[in-house]
Amino acid sequence: MFQSAQSRRAYLVMIFDGLCASSASVILPLLRENYDIPYQIAGLLLAFLSIGNLASALLCGFLPRWWGVRKTALVFTSGMFLGYLLLSISGLPVFLLLGFLLIGLGKGSSMNHATVITGAEVEDKTKSVNLINALFAVGSLLAPLVYLVSGRIPVWNAPVIALTISGAIVWFMFCTMGIDKSRRAGAQKDDLSFLKDRHFWFTTAFLFGAQCVEISVTGWLVTYFKDQGILSAGLSEWTVTVIWGAMLIGRLLYAFVLPSSSRLRSLFLISCACIVTYSMLLFSSSGIAALVSLFLFGLSISGCYPIAIATANKTLSNASVGVLLPVAGIGAIVMPYITGAVAQEVGIHGGMMCSFAAIGIMLVFSFLMRRSQNA
Repeated sequence: MFQSAQSRRAYLVMIFDGLCASSASVILPLLRENYDIPYQIAGLLLAFLSIGNLASALLCGFLPRWWGVRKTALVFTSGMFLGYLLLSISGLPVFLLLGFLLIGLGKGSSMNHATVITGAEVEDKTKSVNLINALFAVGSLLAPLVYLVSGRIPVWNAPVIALTISGAIVWFMFCTMGIDKSRRAGAQKDDLSFLKDRHFWFTTAFLFGAQCVEISVTGWLVTYFKDQGILSAGLSEWTVTVIWGAMLIGRLLYAFVLPSSSRLRSLFLISCACIVTYSMLLFSSSGIAALVSLFLFGLSISGCYPIAIATANKTLSNASVGVLLPVAGIGAIVMPYITGAVAQEVGIHGGMMCSFAAIGIMLVFSFLMRRSQNA
């Protein structure tokens, strides 16, 4: 699997990528407290994080044609360093929004380029992608620990400075990779017949709902537990570790245990499980019940993305992925903002209730996906 120094660096960089990307939600309460940020603006910050991630997927797809792979990688992977640097020095809304946008650009670019670098050296690309996502989850699990340790420094923005350094490490590691300076992405022609495929659009709609739920919940859960008083401020930061730990376990189980013949039925059952576990989460009155519910919810939601992509493998191409991921990614932009806007009016519990609508979308289209395959 680790066939070259370049590949080893690409795998290692995903730990720091996961740390920087997932820490954005961990430090959001810290930013709200010190910069007096209302819920609505906080929701917009999370939306800009997803906008950056989505934009990087699109830009890193065609910019190498003109800039080259190395220049594109170095420009965009600097986003996490520059983004956290902005967050550490200014609370002006324009700098906060730009900071979260840059962090999203850096996260998406690092993921894309690391996936390409490692996938080019192995025959089994499925295992390579699984390992990339597993290491990203490991970095996400470390986010609360880094926050806790750096928070002991008697400077309020010490955790943000620590993440600035982590972002710089990501950029430096890409600088040391032997990425081809002259290689250009060649023009590709793709069959557009997928546009007439109902299953493709059902899959896209399902992933839209799944991205709404996953990004909104992981982005807001620290703030939710802290503001609702269900968990202490210290324990609230560790909820990120709970959900990412559950998602890591779930994705490994779905990848290596679930039979391929059961994928479509599993998506419907997963959607049902999300409704049950998310209901348990929002109506938990004790810390233990909330953490158990959160872990079960993480197990449930973890399989949505990889299983849905696997069921669409017959229609996947460069062109179809260029439609599927951006459209589905709109959910990651819209729902965090809606959650914040509603929370501003009726409270954080009401804002978190909005995700039930997205789970409903998952339920409907998981049923239609299975029906379209059996037709």
